[in-house]
Amino acid sequence: MNFYPRSDYGPLRRYEPDRSPVAADLSDNRNHWGPHPAAVAAVATADPATLSEYPASYGDELAEAVAAKWDLPRESVVTGVGGTGVLDAAMRLAAPSKLRFLAPGWPAGAMLARMNGHEAVPVEREAGLADPEWFAGRERCIVYVVDPGNPTGERMPDGWVRAVQEAAERVGSVTIVDEAYGEYGDDGGSRAGLDLAVGSERTLCVRTMSKAYGLAGLRSGFGVGNPSLALEADKARGPFALSGLATLAGAAALSSDSPWLEETLAEARRCRSRLRRALGERGHCVPRSQANFVFVQWPEDGLEAATAGLEEAGVRVRPFRGDAAGTGLRATVAPWEVMQRFARGLDRVASAGG
Repeated sequence: MNFYPRSDYGPLRRYEPDRSPVAADLSDNRNHWGPHPAAVAAVATADPATLSEYPASYGDELAEAVAAKWDLPRESVVTGVGGTGVLDAAMRLAAPSKLRFLAPGWPAGAMLARMNGHEAVPVEREAGLADPEWFAGRERCIVYVVDPGNPTGERMPDGWVRAVQEAAERVGSVTIVDEAYGEYGDDGGSRAGLDLAVGSERTLCVRTMSKAYGLAGLRSGFGVGNPSLALEADKARGPFALSGLATLAGAAALSSDSPWLEETLAEARRCRSRLRRALGERGHCVPRSQANFVFVQWPEDGLEAATAGLEEAGVRVRPFRGDAAGTGLRATVAPWEVMQRFARGLDRVASAGG
């Protein structure tokens, strides 16, 4: 490997999604119902010293709020700069090897793997789902499971996730279960991933405050696992990563007894179901998402034109390329009037032969 620049960084590019103005940006899965009101209040009334003083080294107030909400040991919780920051630390706590993941998947996952010296190994989705032990691999590595999956939003069967985790632990691998969208399930949000991680030796369940809690701009997230694994993740993350405001806002949102969270999650689920039904009636194939987005399968040869056509209609989505089931357009769930605009944009694209 070259000393500088690193040869394994050659394929990497800066992560720069389009941020130009558009009427309806449905490309990044932010919360279109805004931030949690308890977080807004906490920021508005924060002591000015929160800005001038160094924050707690490891986001203790947020970690304690996580532990209290899910009745977990404090030492099982690690915090980070969004779920992405926790994932970054989790990939750094193991010596460089390989990261296995179902493809297509969240592009930044492979990027984080390469940043930390791992070889990103995409595994064809249907083959991986059919054989969880083969998906986990025969050699020590990092096994990355996204549940609900991205880009389709489909839940992974609990039995499959556990089989992957057990196979990974048998060979000494580290398993990361990314539950960034875990709160959006029709079941109200399962805690199975959290319990699986706490009860294992080398599994970390990662969640974010960016989606359900609407705090993407503050960048906070957390991971849960065996205390020894959480400690290694903290060591890999380093001190002072999480700002005082992010810690304060996240803890306030998690500790709040406001009905805002459940009300906005329920509305997001209603809009998601309604949109899936409306698109199905139009002849589109839309998997049953359990996340805050929907995925419209689309022929690859028309993907670029469809994305451009929607942009012209004032709707920005994210295209994905993979196998037939994983090629299409991902759109964030938003209030119903925005979903109607998206549906009308798809009508326009379809009528134009996109």
